[in-house]
Amino acid sequence: MGKKRGLVGGILGILALVAGVLATSITAGASVAPQTYTIGVDNANPSGGHNFEYVDFFPRGQVLATDPQAVVGNGAVLHFHYLGGSDGLHTATLIPTGESPQHAWGRLPLVTFDGDAGEAHPILNPDAAFPSPGCGTADNPCTYDGTNTVNSGALPAFGGTDFFAKINLATSAPTTVNYLCLIHPGMHGSIRVVPGTGSSPSAFASNAASQYAADTADALNAEAAATAAAQNGHFVVAGTATQFVEVAEMLPQAFTVRAGQQVIWNTLTIHDPHTVTFPRSPGSDGVDPLTPPYAPAECEGNPDTPLAGPPPTFGCATFPELGVNPAPNGVTTIVDATTVATSGIISSPPSGFPSSFTFSFPNPGTYLYQCRIHDHMVGTIVVTS
Repeated sequence: MGKKRGLVGGILGILALVAGVLATSITAGASVAPQTYTIGVDNANPSGGHNFEYVDFFPRGQVLATDPQAVVGNGAVLHFHYLGGSDGLHTATLIPTGESPQHAWGRLPLVTFDGDAGEAHPILNPDAAFPSPGCGTADNPCTYDGTNTVNSGALPAFGGTDFFAKINLATSAPTTVNYLCLIHPGMHGSIRVVPGTGSSPSAFASNAASQYAADTADALNAEAAATAAAQNGHFVVAGTATQFVEVAEMLPQAFTVRAGQQVIWNTLTIHDPHTVTFPRSPGSDGVDPLTPPYAPAECEGNPDTPLAGPPPTFGCATFPELGVNPAPNGVTTIVDATTVATSGIISSPPSGFPSSFTFSFPNPGTYLYQCRIHDHMVGTIVVTS
């Protein structure tokens, strides 16, 4: 009997190596310490003063053919860790097996409408923006069984910088699990869940490093191309992008015109909306598309009540309704440095929002402005006589 067991163990070991899965021969549900795998959400800005938002998970899967396979064992814990800069906002959302990311983005849109009688203003969808209740910490990860949706909420604003989910599928068959961002449709990754312990967590770090280098190189090229296009066309680019990076920058950051001229802002974004908002100061809060009283904000109830605390719950016993108003507000002529006005949301087609906006500047001076969705996305208009 001992020889037979040794032979079976050897065969299983060979099969595991052939499959490319660094695992011991165990079945789903066996008593083993779960592996924890870290998946980065967004990433750090490269040096040189760039403001990049990586609309990517690190890793999103096996990126290069030479990368190790991104395989985890049933029972593994996924640790989604926000790595981004100052302006990123994402969710880490596991969706049911068999559901496509496209269907999930349609099922859980970021913006919806308040369902209360007599109210029709748009709000951030609580099911998208806020975390799954009662779980998600290292000590109490959310359980993902393949039939449910588990959601970090918007990292880092409403969900912190870390979110933990434990894989607990009811099958021992290899299964693909998708994770995505509900704020940026198109941002998603996948893992393969198998019996056993899965890949070494270091394989995830290797894949993430390859991915970050490729993403950054593409974004730097896009930034340079947008700057050249703006200079040649005499306009400002309000953000450009690649498939995996939103360059949240006004290009060029300083733009000079003569008094009486107009300035056009064009956006080349893919995933992100932006605004062009004057001035760059707390004085523009009144036209912020996400800030009360310009956009309604309240706790859902019967009746609704005012917000009473900080994120993530805002003091609400149920969930907060954070209003959204994408429309332009204020004048289109910026007469001095205190003029308050916004383009409203601008975004590339097919978003439904305009992709450009124009302001005029009749008087000499220096005018500071920013995107009120990405506060570190700033610019300066210098008007000469």
